Amino acid sequence: MSQVYATYGDDPEFEPEYPEPARRDLDELFAAVDGLRAAVEETDDRLRQDVADLTERLESGDGHRQQDRIDLLGRQLDRLQQQVQALERAVRVSDGVPQADLDDVGAETRALAREAARWDDLHQELVTKEQRARHELEIARLESVRAALSRCDADLLDVMRVLASTERASRARGDAESRLRALSTRRRTLLDEEIPAAVVAAEQARLALREADAVEARVVPQLERAERAWHDLQVRLRTRITDALGSNALLPPWFGHALGVAPPPGASGDAWIRTAASVLAYRVTFGIADPALPLGPPAGDGTDTTERRWTWRARLESDLNELAL
Repeated sequence: MSQVYATYGDDPEFEPEYPEPARRDLDELFAAVDGLRAAVEETDDRLRQDVADLTERLESGDGHRQQDRIDLLGRQLDRLQQQVQALERAVRVSDGVPQADLDDVGAETRALAREAARWDDLHQELVTKEQRARHELEIARLESVRAALSRCDADLLDVMRVLASTERASRARGDAESRLRALSTRRRTLLDEEIPAAVVAAEQARLALREADAVEARVVPQLERAERAWHDLQVRLRTRITDALGSNALLPPWFGHALGVAPPPGASGDAWIRTAASVLAYRVTFGIADPALPLGPPAGDGTDTTERRWTWRARLESDLNELAL
């Protein structure tokens, strides 16, 4: 159904707010919007019928061609809807509707964004659980090889007792002599190679753990501040968005392109506002000023897409796709 923009005509004592030429321009814009709305509705009905007809033919052996036609109709509908949105925006601007500049958040909010953005870099300074486990394993290995030396010495004593209590030609003595040679070689390897290497590795591991503890003592308070900054940033940006929605202000084009003009009903509304606040946080953090692209231009050739900016962008793109707007 066409939306009626009732701005004058209902009140017989209404005095025109605009000069006559401007009024005519606005009337033409209203008429164009209504015309495009009708065209979109007609195209939408036709598209639905075409899709139903084409779906019945998809199994007839010409599926790819039919799918191409569906995609083409979808793109045509998208273009019409974009034209309607552009004209609606022009009408609302001409009609004096206030425009919300969501990106103009002020110095204090930008400072919060900078503080919150430190979280990833700070977190990378910490020693991971896996790294700590490897250091602790090196320390435990020293104890293990020392215990192996103790067992070797005990076995050598047992062999010496056997040698002292058996005759030279006996089989038990021959076995003991073979074992004596193996144990002597093992003891020499432990003393000359394994224990010295384990001592060095254990000392390095202890030093690394002491340094890790010092880094943690320095970094954890900063991480906590960054987490608080992120929470405060999200609260501010959510409030900024909901205030703009509540005031019926004209939202920027990038917001409409990414999120539409209002949250969906039901539980999905919470995901919508969280995603909206995160998209705005991304723009504030990286200084995105593109009026149409919510996340700015994509990464160029040769860009390291493992950097935080691009991994965050990928998560946001996934979140926006899940909203299915």
